[in-house]
Amino acid sequence: MSQKKAKQEKPALNEKEQQLRALQEKNLMKVNVIGLSLVFAAATCFMWFGKRPTHSSEENRDLAKMPKFSIASYLEGTFTSEFSAFFNDTVPMRSTFKGVISDFRGNLGIAYDDGVELVGDIPTLEEPEPTEPPTTVPPTQPPTQDATGETTTEPPTTEPPTTEPPEEDINGEIANNILIVKDRGIMLFGGGKAKGEAYAGILNQYHAVLGDDVNIYSLVAPTACSYYLPKKYADLSASEPEHIDHINTFFEGVTPVDAYSKLLEHKDEAIYSRTDHHWAPLGAYYAAEAFAETAGVPFAPLSDYETVVKEGYVGTLYGYTQKAVLKNNPEDFIYYVPQNQYTTTYYDIDMTRERQASLMLNLDNLAPSSWYLVFMGGDERITHITTDCKNGRKLMIIKDSYGNALVPCLTSSFEEIWVADMRYFEPGMIGFIQEKGVTDVLFAMNTYSAMGGNASKLESIMY
Repeated sequence: MSQKKAKQEKPALNEKEQQLRALQEKNLMKVNVIGLSLVFAAATCFMWFGKRPTHSSEENRDLAKMPKFSIASYLEGTFTSEFSAFFNDTVPMRSTFKGVISDFRGNLGIAYDDGVELVGDIPTLEEPEPTEPPTTVPPTQPPTQDATGETTTEPPTTEPPTTEPPEEDINGEIANNILIVKDRGIMLFGGGKAKGEAYAGILNQYHAVLGDDVNIYSLVAPTACSYYLPKKYADLSASEPEHIDHINTFFEGVTPVDAYSKLLEHKDEAIYSRTDHHWAPLGAYYAAEAFAETAGVPFAPLSDYETVVKEGYVGTLYGYTQKAVLKNNPEDFIYYVPQNQYTTTYYDIDMTRERQASLMLNLDNLAPSSWYLVFMGGDERITHITTDCKNGRKLMIIKDSYGNALVPCLTSSFEEIWVADMRYFEPGMIGFIQEKGVTDVLFAMNTYSAMGGNASKLESIMY
């Protein structure tokens, strides 16, 4: 036994061999350290000096911008937090990395047994008890300014909401709770009746200041969950029609537009995108028809438009979920170009840099994920349209991006149309409406804006 054990034991290394072994291990360690250092240095150089994107076509949004440095912002901590957001949001080759991750990542979130999948969390459905409509007290006179230029008459306010809206993105009109049903993404609506009451109160303020000579309308657009959410999962989302009806009971002098019922009549048509959070141009057309009927203005039939079909559209819901089932099942993007006579003028959000251009953007050089920009090229501009409809009616559309798709549908309905996004508007809206001789004001936005953070922006741009 002892001889067998001796044969299995390795011979001891002499001193020279031990030194050689130690040297080899030390050199190998150096190589590893140098290799890792080079990889880390390359990654650092890539992150610091690589070309950073400014826009995400998959998410249809501008990415975070590099903040301006100041001693005050640094001491307050705002510079470091904004720089961190910029650094994380604008990784070089961001789109490429996200595509690779989408192709190879496994299932995320909650997967149900019928192939339906939830990306994000189930929204908290908060249903506050109904309250009395807020009473709006109009100011006795228009706001004035003192010698410093500060407004001295405060607009009336309503009671603050008691519940929080669903989680929002930077633009306030898309939820991060998305149910994937077959090849369709559906945002889940969390509700927020108190926020809806506040929205109604703000519109009541506009009416109180502008008076009865200006018609004010509210079109709160439902989203795809109102039409395509399977009954089996209905308890995951609050009812958009119920919340819209709740808002409408709080209006004083504001006329609601029932877009929900009009769209319900066309549920079997392609009124919402499968891969994007917006409604489809066809859905916007029917909603515009509901508004035209409510406002008592003419409305052109769809046969009067040129129909344009673009194949291969994949929109924002893929950008948010990175789900291959959406990426691999693109849809047709179909939009409608009005054929009557009109002229479109654009301004920057402070009413500078006037220029004329087409109402409908040329999509030939745009990535498919950006095709919803066909309407006026996006949100960060003020648009003025003069038409051949000589009825003396001048429309002001105050909107989120849902409202963009309404504009081409109304060129046969109003003599002039002004369009401004509530998120990107610098002049005081009340004075602007009065200066331009506007006869009709349409607030057009989806439920996430009306019952989310965007509603407060309607108040902040009043004066």
